[in-house]
Amino acid sequence: MKQFGILLLALCMGAISSCRKDLGIKCKSFTRVNVTNVIGTSAFHLDSTHTNAAGEAYHAYLLKYYVSHMSLVNENGERVELYGHELIDQSVPSSMELGDVEIPDGHYTALEFNLGVDSLHNHSGDQAGDLDPMYGMIWTWNTGYIFFKHEGYFTSSTSGTEQPLIYHYGTDRALAPVSLPLDLHVDNNSSVIQLQFDLNKLYSNPNVVAFTGNNNHQSISTQDIPWINMLRANFPNAFSANAFVFLVE
Repeated sequence: MKQFGILLLALCMGAISSCRKDLGIKCKSFTRVNVTNVIGTSAFHLDSTHTNAAGEAYHAYLLKYYVSHMSLVNENGERVELYGHELIDQSVPSSMELGDVEIPDGHYTALEFNLGVDSLHNHSGDQAGDLDPMYGMIWTWNTGYIFFKHEGYFTSSTSGTEQPLIYHYGTDRALAPVSLPLDLHVDNNSSVIQLQFDLNKLYSNPNVVAFTGNNNHQSISTQDIPWINMLRANFPNAFSANAFVFLVE
């Protein structure tokens, strides 16, 4: 899926550091985004048990979602797009290390992207890369892509029994824009942006999403609309970002 790893970053940084600013040779600036799924201050792991804001114990054996048109925004409001459509899959560590991108020098104050697939690509024909149907993230070409998929189990607050949890979030109305504050100064250097997604915040802020009696959604019926609206409002609050700069001498 994505073949970029720590070795590539090291090689890239080594190439950048070989330039000679003292001789007036312009260095290139690169950034990359690494994604981490979390529960509060702890890393998220498949099949680990967590408790949501409604007091229900739950876990996931599958967690995938699309981030699209991720861009840096500088202090003048100018956008630099980093990636098109990226599929984040908790079971595939390499999918959470997005590739190096050369960017102009400047001061960047925000990281912006969509949770989901834009309407043009959402209903296009057979596509390559992370939009390839082989990843199991599409219903039909007419309905479009599954933007977010959480499958697992939870303990019902009424019966106390373990029940399946199937959340397949999507359709055009579900596209969720995210804008995160950032403080990144780029001047002949390399940087890493750490993007975090907190699954518990998705189910709590600002809308508490309880699973009991609400545990199976496919996004394709009118009954799914209130659930879609709640998650769409919550997604921007589930993400946070920090930037780290590596100076080039």
